[in-house]
Formats: sequence, C-alpha cells, structure tokens
Amino acid sequence: MNEDSIGTYYILDLDRTLLDTEKAANVLRDVVARHNPQLAAALAQNVEDYSLHDKSFSMRDFILGQIGEPETAEIEAAFMVAAARQDLLNAGARELMAFIASLEDARFGILTYGSASGQSMKIRAAGLDRVASLVTSIAFKGEQMSAWRGEDGRYHLPEVLGGFTANTIVLIDDKSFSFQGLADDCRGYWVQQPRDAGRESAVPHVVPARGLIEVIDLEMALLSN
Repeated sequence: MNEDSIGTYYILDLDRTLLDTEKAANVLRDVVARHNPQLAAALAQNVEDYSLHDKSFSMRDFILGQIGEPETAEIEAAFMVAAARQDLLNAGARELMAFIASLEDARFGILTYGSASGQSMKIRAAGLDRVASLVTSIAFKGEQMSAWRGEDGRYHLPEVLGGFTANTIVLIDDKSFSFQGLADDCRGYWVQQPRDAGRESAVPHVVPARGLIEVIDLEMALLSN
C-alpha cells in the first residue's frame, strides 16, 4: 500500500473538544490583566457578549485591534509561558490521540473554525503544534470534508493535514452543526456539552458522546466487530 494511502483519517476539533477553551481563555485573561487592566476588562466584556450568542470570538484579534501587533506579540509570548505551566487539554484528549496513533491504518489532524492567528495561538499554547492542523472559515465541516472526495470515491486530504488519501473520515466535534453535509460513508462523534445532554444528532450517522473517553470506547467497539 502507498504510504500516503490509509484506511481512516480522524478529524479532531480544537475548541471544547481537544482544548479546554475556557481554561485557556482564563489564562490569557490573567496575562492581559497583568499587562493592561483596562484591556482585560474590555476583553472580558466582549467574551461574555459573544458567548451569549454562541459565536466564535478571537481573543487575539480583539487584542490586536486594541493595542497593535508589537504589544500583542508581547502578550502572546507571556501567554505561552503561562500556558506551559498548565494542562490545557480536555480529559481524554491525549488518550484519544494515542489511541488513533496506535491504529495501523489511521492518521489524525486538527480542523478548527475561526481566526487563523487566534486558533494557531491556541494550538501552540496547548502543545499541539506538532499535530497537522488546518484553520477553516467554513462552519459546516461535514460539507468541507465531503468536498475532499475524489472521483475515485476516496478522500484526498489537504497537504497541511498530511496529504493522505483515505477510505473514510471520522469527524469528532462539539458543535452539532459542524456535521452538516457529512457523507454517509464517514463517521461522526458529537462530543456533547452539558447543555446538549439528551439531544439527538440531526445527522443519522453521527453518534452523541459524553466525552472523549466514550469516543474511544465507541470506536474500539466498532473496530473490534
């Protein structure tokens, strides 16, 4: 088999899936508060406003717009130092990546929605910068992944995700709308937040999961059959 040809490619979401986004945001806010208390207050208000409407918000882009790149770079450097003292990954994130890495015919990468600079900063802070990653402006990841399907019926991953050709893709994400357009020959796991408890997925072949450890258990059961 060609080394670029694999059976399964796992697409992992970043925020609230691999990354403990709230914890990372708190670390960044603490760094900003030490640098500029007024900026920290404005940042906190904007985070709250966007959260109320469940919208994506780039803290780095907001900071950049307020104080410019030189000071933003200083804050980012301090954030990296503070983040290195923390574990910013969600429970089960390391286990999930180790599980996929143990599979003979699978690879994984990160597909995250948002600002390129903001998401890249979080990826580095979480220690995930060695993981292949793609920042997308497309909210419906299922549709984006389906567009990777070639005339041969296989999925041709972008070069930044390794450039692999895969038989199928597994999407693991915390947002229900991310799975819109997910092809029938792909699998999906909806990592539910507390507010999602008891809700069914709108996409029939997407399975709700209460956390990443449950995702591992479900995949192990499926692959053992």
